[in-house]
Amino acid sequence: MYGVRRILAVVDTRKEQHLALNRAIQIAKATDSSLHILAANPKPNAESMERLLVIGREAEAAGIESSCHETWRNNVIETIIHVRQTERCHIVIKDHQPESFLEKTLKTPVDWTLMRKCRVPVLLVKHDRPYTEQNMLATINADPDDAEHQLLNMAIMKNAQAVSQPFAGKLHMATAYPTVMLATQNHLDGKTDREHYQGNCSFFANDYGVGVENIHVRPSPAETMIPSLAKELGIELLIMGTHARTGLSAVTLGNTAEQLTRHIECDLLAVQSKHHMIPLERELEQ
Repeated sequence: MYGVRRILAVVDTRKEQHLALNRAIQIAKATDSSLHILAANPKPNAESMERLLVIGREAEAAGIESSCHETWRNNVIETIIHVRQTERCHIVIKDHQPESFLEKTLKTPVDWTLMRKCRVPVLLVKHDRPYTEQNMLATINADPDDAEHQLLNMAIMKNAQAVSQPFAGKLHMATAYPTVMLATQNHLDGKTDREHYQGNCSFFANDYGVGVENIHVRPSPAETMIPSLAKELGIELLIMGTHARTGLSAVTLGNTAEQLTRHIECDLLAVQSKHHMIPLERELEQ
Protein backbone atom coordinates (compact mmCIF):
# COMPACT_ATOMS: atom_id res chain seq x y z
CA MET A 1 0.00 0.00 0.00
CA TYR A 2 2.86 2.38 0.73
CA GLY A 3 3.52 4.51 -2.37
CA VAL A 4 0.64 3.02 -4.37
CA ARG A 5 -0.22 4.91 -7.54
CA ARG A 6 -1.23 2.08 -9.86
CA ILE A 7 -3.11 -1.09 -8.90
CA LEU A 8 -3.28 -4.49 -10.58
CA ALA A 9 -6.60 -6.27 -9.99
CA VAL A 10 -6.73 -9.93 -11.03
CA VAL A 11 -10.21 -11.12 -12.06
CA ASP A 12 -11.82 -14.31 -13.35
CA THR A 13 -14.30 -13.44 -16.10
CA ARG A 14 -16.14 -16.72 -15.50
CA LYS A 15 -17.32 -15.56 -12.08
CA GLU A 16 -20.33 -13.42 -11.29
CA GLN A 17 -18.84 -11.83 -8.17
CA HIS A 18 -15.52 -9.96 -8.29
CA LEU A 19 -14.32 -9.27 -4.75
CA ALA A 20 -10.81 -8.26 -5.82
CA LEU A 21 -12.12 -5.74 -8.36
CA ASN A 22 -14.50 -4.19 -5.85
CA ARG A 23 -11.69 -3.87 -3.30
CA ALA A 24 -9.32 -2.45 -5.93
CA ILE A 25 -11.89 0.21 -6.87
CA GLN A 26 -12.28 1.18 -3.20
CA ILE A 27 -8.53 1.49 -2.74
CA ALA A 28 -8.05 3.32 -6.04
CA LYS A 29 -10.64 5.92 -4.99
CA ALA A 30 -9.10 6.28 -1.51
CA THR A 31 -5.54 6.66 -2.85
CA ASP A 32 -6.31 8.44 -6.13
CA SER A 33 -4.65 5.58 -8.04
CA SER A 34 -5.17 4.20 -11.54
CA LEU A 35 -6.26 0.61 -12.08
CA HIS A 36 -5.23 -2.15 -14.48
CA ILE A 37 -7.59 -5.14 -14.64
CA LEU A 38 -6.06 -8.49 -15.62
CA ALA A 39 -7.86 -11.64 -16.69
CA ALA A 40 -5.27 -14.43 -16.71
CA ASN A 41 -6.90 -16.59 -19.37
CA PRO A 42 -5.07 -19.42 -21.22
CA LYS A 43 -7.77 -19.48 -23.93
CA PRO A 44 -8.89 -15.90 -24.56
CA ASN A 45 -11.59 -15.28 -27.14
CA ALA A 46 -14.04 -12.57 -28.20
CA GLU A 47 -16.63 -13.68 -25.64
CA SER A 48 -14.21 -13.63 -22.68
CA MET A 49 -12.85 -10.25 -23.78
CA GLU A 50 -16.36 -8.82 -23.90
CA ARG A 51 -16.98 -10.06 -20.36
CA LEU A 52 -13.74 -8.39 -19.26
CA LEU A 53 -14.78 -5.09 -20.86
CA VAL A 54 -18.10 -5.27 -19.02
CA ILE A 55 -16.16 -5.78 -15.77
CA GLY A 56 -13.93 -2.85 -16.64
CA ARG A 57 -16.92 -0.54 -17.00
CA GLU A 58 -17.51 -0.92 -13.25
CA ALA A 59 -14.24 0.91 -12.62
CA GLU A 60 -15.07 3.56 -15.21
CA ALA A 61 -18.47 4.09 -13.60
CA ALA A 62 -16.69 4.70 -10.28
CA GLY A 63 -14.58 7.42 -11.91
CA ILE A 64 -11.36 5.38 -11.85
CA GLU A 65 -8.77 5.69 -14.61
CA SER A 66 -8.55 2.07 -15.75
CA SER A 67 -7.45 -0.34 -18.47
CA CYS A 68 -8.08 -4.05 -19.19
CA HIS A 69 -5.86 -6.88 -20.27
CA GLU A 70 -6.54 -10.54 -21.08
CA THR A 71 -3.45 -12.67 -21.58
CA TRP A 72 -1.57 -15.82 -20.57
CA ARG A 73 2.11 -16.59 -19.97
CA ASN A 74 2.81 -20.26 -19.07
CA ASN A 75 0.84 -20.19 -15.80
CA VAL A 76 -1.20 -17.81 -13.68
CA ILE A 77 1.73 -16.71 -11.48
CA GLU A 78 3.99 -15.88 -14.42
CA THR A 79 1.11 -14.04 -16.06
CA ILE A 80 0.47 -11.88 -13.00
CA ILE A 81 4.18 -11.16 -12.42
CA HIS A 82 4.76 -10.26 -16.08
CA VAL A 83 1.77 -7.92 -16.33
CA ARG A 84 2.58 -6.36 -12.96
CA GLN A 85 6.06 -5.53 -14.24
CA THR A 86 5.03 -4.23 -17.66
CA GLU A 87 2.21 -2.11 -16.23
CA ARG A 88 4.43 -0.92 -13.34
CA CYS A 89 1.75 -1.61 -10.72
CA HIS A 90 2.54 -1.05 -7.06
CA ILE A 91 0.18 -3.63 -5.53
CA VAL A 92 -1.51 -6.83 -6.70
CA ILE A 93 -5.09 -7.49 -5.56
CA LYS A 94 -6.75 -10.84 -6.15
CA ASP A 95 -9.42 -13.07 -4.67
CA HIS A 96 -8.11 -15.51 -2.09
CA GLN A 97 -7.92 -18.92 -3.76
CA PRO A 98 -8.54 -21.84 -1.37
CA GLU A 99 -6.06 -24.68 -1.81
CA SER A 100 -7.25 -27.78 -3.56
CA PHE A 101 -6.54 -31.21 -2.06
CA LEU A 102 -3.69 -31.65 -4.57
CA GLU A 103 -2.12 -28.33 -3.60
CA LYS A 104 -2.30 -29.17 0.07
CA THR A 105 -0.47 -32.44 -0.44
CA LEU A 106 1.76 -32.20 -3.52
CA LYS A 107 2.36 -28.60 -4.57
CA THR A 108 2.56 -25.03 -3.34
CA PRO A 109 -0.76 -23.13 -3.41
CA VAL A 110 -1.07 -20.32 -5.95
CA ASP A 111 -1.51 -17.60 -3.32
CA TRP A 112 1.61 -18.76 -1.44
CA THR A 113 3.70 -18.67 -4.61
CA LEU A 114 2.45 -15.21 -5.54
CA MET A 115 3.26 -13.82 -2.08
CA ARG A 116 6.80 -15.19 -2.34
CA LYS A 117 7.59 -14.06 -5.89
CA CYS A 118 5.84 -10.71 -6.18
CA ARG A 119 8.05 -7.63 -5.82
CA VAL A 120 5.15 -5.55 -4.48
CA PRO A 121 2.58 -6.16 -1.71
CA VAL A 122 -0.18 -8.69 -2.41
CA LEU A 123 -3.72 -8.19 -1.10
CA LEU A 124 -5.78 -11.40 -0.90
CA VAL A 125 -9.48 -10.57 -0.69
CA LYS A 126 -11.91 -12.73 1.27
CA HIS A 127 -14.91 -10.43 1.79
CA ASP A 128 -16.65 -7.34 0.43
CA ARG A 129 -17.18 -5.48 3.70
CA PRO A 130 -15.89 -1.87 3.61
CA TYR A 131 -12.64 -0.86 5.29
CA THR A 132 -13.90 2.61 6.26
CA GLU A 133 -13.50 3.25 10.00
CA GLN A 134 -12.98 -0.47 10.62
CA ASN A 135 -10.36 -2.32 12.68
CA MET A 136 -7.12 -3.32 10.98
CA LEU A 137 -4.35 -5.43 12.48
CA ALA A 138 -0.61 -5.30 11.76
CA THR A 139 1.35 -8.24 13.16
CA ILE A 140 5.10 -8.08 13.67
CA ASN A 141 7.87 -10.15 15.19
CA ALA A 142 8.87 -7.88 18.07
CA ASP A 143 11.80 -9.97 19.27
CA PRO A 144 14.40 -7.23 19.98
CA ASP A 145 17.21 -9.72 19.39
CA ASP A 146 16.03 -10.62 15.88
CA ALA A 147 17.65 -7.96 13.69
CA GLU A 148 16.58 -9.73 10.49
CA HIS A 149 12.93 -9.04 11.26
CA GLN A 150 13.36 -5.31 11.93
CA LEU A 151 13.31 -4.37 8.23
CA LEU A 152 10.29 -6.59 7.71
CA ASN A 153 8.57 -4.97 10.68
CA MET A 154 9.20 -1.56 9.12
CA ALA A 155 7.66 -2.70 5.83
CA ILE A 156 4.62 -4.10 7.65
CA MET A 157 4.04 -0.92 9.63
CA LYS A 158 4.62 1.44 6.67
CA ASN A 159 2.03 -0.43 4.64
CA ALA A 160 -0.37 -0.74 7.58
CA GLN A 161 -0.22 2.99 8.16
CA ALA A 162 -0.64 3.69 4.43
CA VAL A 163 -3.79 1.56 4.13
CA SER A 164 -5.41 2.58 7.42
CA GLN A 165 -5.14 6.35 6.99
CA PRO A 166 -7.19 6.80 3.76
CA PHE A 167 -10.01 4.73 5.27
CA ALA A 168 -9.79 6.28 8.76
CA GLY A 169 -9.22 2.74 9.99
CA LYS A 170 -8.42 1.90 13.60
CA LEU A 171 -4.95 0.33 13.45
CA HIS A 172 -3.97 -2.32 15.97
CA MET A 173 -0.55 -3.96 16.36
CA ALA A 174 0.15 -7.44 17.69
CA THR A 175 3.05 -9.75 18.42
CA ALA A 176 3.33 -13.20 19.93
CA TYR A 177 6.10 -13.87 22.43
CA PRO A 178 7.44 -17.23 23.67
CA THR A 179 5.71 -18.98 26.53
CA VAL A 180 7.77 -20.08 29.55
CA MET A 181 8.36 -23.50 27.99
CA LEU A 182 9.54 -21.97 24.67
CA ALA A 183 11.69 -19.17 26.07
CA THR A 184 15.37 -20.05 25.90
CA GLN A 185 17.14 -16.70 26.00
CA ASN A 186 18.38 -15.07 29.18
CA HIS A 187 18.53 -11.30 28.66
CA LEU A 188 20.38 -10.76 31.96
CA ASP A 189 18.63 -7.45 32.58
CA GLY A 190 15.85 -8.57 34.88
CA LYS A 191 13.14 -8.03 32.27
CA THR A 192 10.69 -10.67 31.10
CA ASP A 193 10.19 -11.67 27.49
CA ARG A 194 6.88 -9.85 27.53
CA GLU A 195 8.54 -6.61 28.65
CA HIS A 196 11.13 -6.89 25.87
CA TYR A 197 8.48 -7.50 23.21
CA GLN A 198 6.23 -4.78 24.64
CA GLY A 199 9.08 -2.28 24.51
CA ASN A 200 9.85 -3.05 20.88
CA CYS A 201 6.16 -2.78 19.98
CA SER A 202 5.98 0.61 21.70
CA PHE A 203 8.87 1.80 19.54
CA PHE A 204 7.01 0.91 16.33
CA ALA A 205 3.68 2.16 17.69
CA ASN A 206 5.17 5.57 18.39
CA ASP A 207 6.64 5.82 14.88
CA TYR A 208 3.51 4.69 13.04
CA GLY A 209 0.70 6.23 15.04
CA VAL A 210 -0.68 3.23 16.91
CA GLY A 211 -2.30 4.00 20.25
CA VAL A 212 -0.90 2.29 23.33
CA GLU A 213 -4.32 0.77 23.98
CA ASN A 214 -4.15 -0.91 20.56
CA ILE A 215 -0.92 -2.85 21.21
CA HIS A 216 -1.49 -6.56 21.84
CA VAL A 217 1.39 -8.68 23.20
CA ARG A 218 0.39 -12.26 23.95
CA PRO A 219 2.21 -15.48 24.97
CA SER A 220 1.24 -17.86 22.20
CA PRO A 221 2.39 -19.22 18.85
CA ALA A 222 1.56 -16.67 16.15
CA GLU A 223 -0.36 -19.29 14.17
CA THR A 224 -2.97 -19.55 16.93
CA MET A 225 -2.80 -16.06 18.43
CA ILE A 226 -3.42 -14.10 15.22
CA PRO A 227 -6.69 -15.76 14.06
CA SER A 228 -8.04 -15.60 17.61
CA LEU A 229 -7.18 -11.92 18.05
CA ALA A 230 -8.49 -11.03 14.58
CA LYS A 231 -11.83 -12.60 15.42
CA GLU A 232 -11.91 -10.99 18.87
CA LEU A 233 -11.30 -7.50 17.48
CA GLY A 234 -13.49 -7.87 14.39
CA ILE A 235 -10.55 -7.22 12.07
CA GLU A 236 -11.36 -6.50 8.41
CA LEU A 237 -7.75 -6.36 7.16
CA LEU A 238 -4.70 -8.19 8.45
CA ILE A 239 -1.25 -6.87 7.46
CA MET A 240 1.58 -9.39 7.77
CA GLY A 241 5.09 -10.02 6.53
CA THR A 242 6.27 -12.94 4.45
CA HIS A 243 9.60 -14.21 3.11
CA ALA A 244 10.68 -15.16 -0.40
CA ARG A 245 11.44 -18.71 0.67
CA THR A 246 13.00 -20.95 -1.99
CA GLY A 247 14.34 -24.49 -2.36
CA LEU A 248 13.30 -27.41 -0.17
CA SER A 249 11.95 -25.15 2.57
CA ALA A 250 9.57 -23.60 0.05
CA VAL A 251 8.15 -27.03 -0.69
CA THR A 252 7.89 -28.32 2.87
CA LEU A 253 7.25 -25.17 4.92
CA GLY A 254 5.01 -22.17 4.73
CA ASN A 255 5.47 -18.78 6.32
CA THR A 256 3.03 -17.75 9.03
CA ALA A 257 1.24 -15.39 6.63
CA GLU A 258 0.78 -18.18 4.12
CA GLN A 259 -0.43 -20.71 6.64
CA LEU A 260 -2.95 -18.25 8.06
CA THR A 261 -4.73 -17.65 4.76
CA ARG A 262 -6.96 -20.64 5.46
CA HIS A 263 -7.64 -19.74 9.11
CA ILE A 264 -8.70 -16.09 8.95
CA GLU A 265 -11.96 -14.56 7.75
CA CYS A 266 -10.57 -11.14 6.84
CA ASP A 267 -8.51 -9.83 3.93
CA LEU A 268 -4.74 -10.33 4.09
CA LEU A 269 -2.11 -7.84 2.91
CA ALA A 270 1.25 -9.62 2.61
CA VAL A 271 4.45 -7.59 2.38
CA GLN A 272 8.17 -8.35 2.24
CA SER A 273 11.03 -6.34 3.72
CA LYS A 274 12.05 -5.11 0.27
CA HIS A 275 8.63 -3.59 -0.37
CA HIS A 276 9.23 -0.47 1.70
CA MET A 277 12.26 0.30 -0.50
CA ILE A 278 10.42 0.24 -3.84
CA PRO A 279 8.66 3.63 -3.40
CA LEU A 280 11.95 5.19 -2.29
CA GLU A 281 13.63 3.87 -5.42
CA ARG A 282 10.88 5.42 -7.57
CA GLU A 283 11.33 8.77 -5.85
CA LEU A 284 15.06 8.71 -6.53
CA GLU A 285 14.44 7.97 -10.22
CA GLN A 286 12.35 11.12 -10.64
